[in-house]
Amino acid sequence: MDLFAQKTWENYDAAGLSRERLETIEQLIPSGVQTVLDAGCGNGAITNTLAQRYQVTGLDFSPAALEHVQTAKILASVTSIPCADHSFDLVMCNEVLEHLTDSELIQAIAELNRCAKTYLLLSVPNSEQLASGLVRCANCGYVFHAYGHLQSFDLARLDALTNLRRMDFRVLGPRQRSFYPALLRFRQHQLGQWFKPDFALSCPHCGGSEFLAKKSILTKTVNACGRLGRPSRPYWLMALYAVSESRKAAK
Repeated sequence: MDLFAQKTWENYDAAGLSRERLETIEQLIPSGVQTVLDAGCGNGAITNTLAQRYQVTGLDFSPAALEHVQTAKILASVTSIPCADHSFDLVMCNEVLEHLTDSELIQAIAELNRCAKTYLLLSVPNSEQLASGLVRCANCGYVFHAYGHLQSFDLARLDALTNLRRMDFRVLGPRQRSFYPALLRFRQHQLGQWFKPDFALSCPHCGGSEFLAKKSILTKTVNACGRLGRPSRPYWLMALYAVSESRKAAK
């Protein structure tokens, strides 16, 4: 998925899944909030609607995405936010942290905390099984996550990363069922069936656009057994944290 390509953002949420995320965000935003930074706002699917109620600034590192944002906007990365300390009542970051390396993640959390005056709202995939989203290039064999995800989060990890008091949280979205790891590895490495993207995707190593997704009676059997009895969970996790409290305690 090319985040710098205009076509990526023109119909980014064709399924309308952002509506449920938006409703949950609106429920979680505390009363009294006036200014909001949407860090990693993408094409403004959420930002533009929130701007009807709040003074919202969208931030993203993709110029193509920002073309769709209809409020104040900043071209920048969440790892280096060009805003003063405590600039916004609430800073939120939705579906971004999972794309960062370990060092970038630490930088981003520090920057988000720095810019937040009172609250921090984070949204990430909920206990994502990263291996389930791996694709393998049919041309060069390079393996990578179809959506560019590098991190998996649960509530405990978010709490530990922020080191803030959690005020509230929600799980939401379509339910996902993880795969038995051993069967998943067998299906991928022995049977040649990896995740098959239903969107335009290029291999970052060679530029190829074909990916291994072999099908057979055996792969169908493995797929049927792979999730049998496995717990399902809503796809997204959102958590609201109190930033100002930690600053008061530190003084």
